[in-house]
Amino acid sequence: MLEKSVLLIHSSSKFPFMKSDDYYQVLGVSKSASREEIQKAYRQLARKYHPDLNQSHPKEAREKFQKVQEAFDILGNPEKRKVYDQFGVSPDQIGAGGGQGPFQWSFGGGAPGGRFRTGNFNFNNVDDLMRAFGEGFGSVSPEDFVNAGKRSAKGQDIEQTVTIPFTLSVTGGKVDIKTADGQTVSVTIPAGFESGKKIRLPGLGRSGQNGGKPGSLLLTVHVAEHPFYSRSGHHLYVDLPVTLKEAVFGTKIDVPAPNGSVNLTVPPGAVNGMKLRIRHCGIPAASGETGDLFARLQIVLPDHWSDEDKQLLEKLQTEPEKVRENLRWD
Repeated sequence: MLEKSVLLIHSSSKFPFMKSDDYYQVLGVSKSASREEIQKAYRQLARKYHPDLNQSHPKEAREKFQKVQEAFDILGNPEKRKVYDQFGVSPDQIGAGGGQGPFQWSFGGGAPGGRFRTGNFNFNNVDDLMRAFGEGFGSVSPEDFVNAGKRSAKGQDIEQTVTIPFTLSVTGGKVDIKTADGQTVSVTIPAGFESGKKIRLPGLGRSGQNGGKPGSLLLTVHVAEHPFYSRSGHHLYVDLPVTLKEAVFGTKIDVPAPNGSVNLTVPPGAVNGMKLRIRHCGIPAASGETGDLFARLQIVLPDHWSDEDKQLLEKLQTEPEKVRENLRWD
């Protein structure tokens, strides 16, 4: 009876499994780091060493940037990370024979007279590798490895963040971004876009293997704050400064809005903090409706009062006690 089948691996290099850099040290994370921690460390280092931001030492920055990118390609992919943690090398090194040609495999019985066959293959994922080196290997046929080498694999997705102006998030439009590999891409922002949401850009991720499709660029879009306007859902809010005279006697004010200025009527006797609604001048919704714009009146007093102004104020009929009659502790 033939003994358990064995796999003999050869390569044109003297020692195909050349040890990789310590990718955990490259990213500055522990071996137990979560995927989120790895992504955070990668983004910080990618910005730090990006060649465009290090014009004084471009060669050194480019080398460090490539190391960071290489480390993230392995540790950011669960399958590749599993291989790296177990064997101390990247799957790419295993599959390519240390960069010097594909491995040759010999498959057959260990007893005298055992039959051996040879062929070329590449490891494409952790399942292929585990089947080759893990338990139960004897049940795997040579054809399994030949077929495994022909599998295509989709490229890895890349995550990136970008910050856009508040006005662009409301009206929508295009913004140019620079990807981690230095490519400039025009991205369309839909009208009414909310901060923190993601946009998937197919084909802008890592290249696929064996003819596999490239991954996507997952763009997390943050919206910058506006000095005067804010939003809640699909409604816009603005703090509208008015003078004391305008509040007392009323007035009409042109208020800037996403689709042009809108004329707002301030009623006589308006008080500080009064909220006035301007319908359908807010943020467009997916349903086709548009939110409202709310103007909160902010009465602004003069920085300096003339003697005449002060005399007029003295003549006003004021009753301080009545104004504060409901003020109490308990």
